Amino acid sequence: MRAILFSATVFVCLVSFRCKKENINEQLGIPYVNVSQYVFLNDPNFIGLNAVGGFAFLNGGSKGIIIYHRAFDEYVAFDRHCTWQTFNNCTVSPDSSTLVIMNCGCCTSKYSLIDGSVINGPSINPLLQYNAQISSPGTLHVYN
Repeated sequence: MRAILFSATVFVCLVSFRCKKENINEQLGIPYVNVSQYVFLNDPNFIGLNAVGGFAFLNGGSKGIIIYHRAFDEYVAFDRHCTWQTFNNCTVSPDSSTLVIMNCGCCTSKYSLIDGSVINGPSINPLLQYNAQISSPGTLHVYN
């Protein structure tokens, strides 16, 4: 009996270590793309990120990346690939009436730009999130 319990424990440990962040892409059906980009916040293309509540687009990821300035020195970055029926390759875009909601033009899912969560389905999975942190004054590093 102990051998079975030990084997089950080892199996659970191995499975949990295998489920790294990279596998989130696989679970959602979004192609894994290596992302490691530096955004210079004084660049005119990213001027919108200087104010809390501002956002900007970045090339990269599967369908592009949106970066949102959530709080003082806190940024979040999400892939714009809709997580509902990912084989459709649909892209989410900010809702022009609220700017904190992302809409999918294909399935009408709505996502929060604050945390990537689903506000309204049919999607049940949040947007794929990348790391976004200040690496030096005026420089934001977006990476997976």
